[in-house]
Amino acid sequence: MVDSSREVRATSEMKIHDGVDSDQLRSVVTQLASSTEAEGDHLYGHNFYVDDAAGILFAHEHYRDADAFLQHLKEMDQEVVGALMSKVDVLDLRIYGSINDELRGLLEGFGSVRTFDYVGGFTNRGA
Repeated sequence: MVDSSREVRATSEMKIHDGVDSDQLRSVVTQLASSTEAEGDHLYGHNFYVDDAAGILFAHEHYRDADAFLQHLKEMDQEVVGALMSKVDVLDLRIYGSINDELRGLLEGFGSVRTFDYVGGFTNRGA
């Protein structure tokens, strides 16, 4: 088991705009996931899920620490992020773990941010 006290996770729920083609949205999300995966080992996970019937896109992100999250925001493919953000509205953004003021400021650009302090637990990245 790995000490996860410095890790940061993020979840965001996004409402897909009316009229957005599902295949087009999935293509943009796939592009974003591919470019994010290429960033490096400071990311432990970056996953998207869609509920087509409800028109909801959900993201779950997992970072080594706040600095890794900040690095990701600076390295993101801005063109692809812009394409995604033109198709959705962020309804809920939650951050789990300690973040600094610079990271908080960047995240607030996506909407209202709720933060949760780490209390305890572990991450199993072995197998």
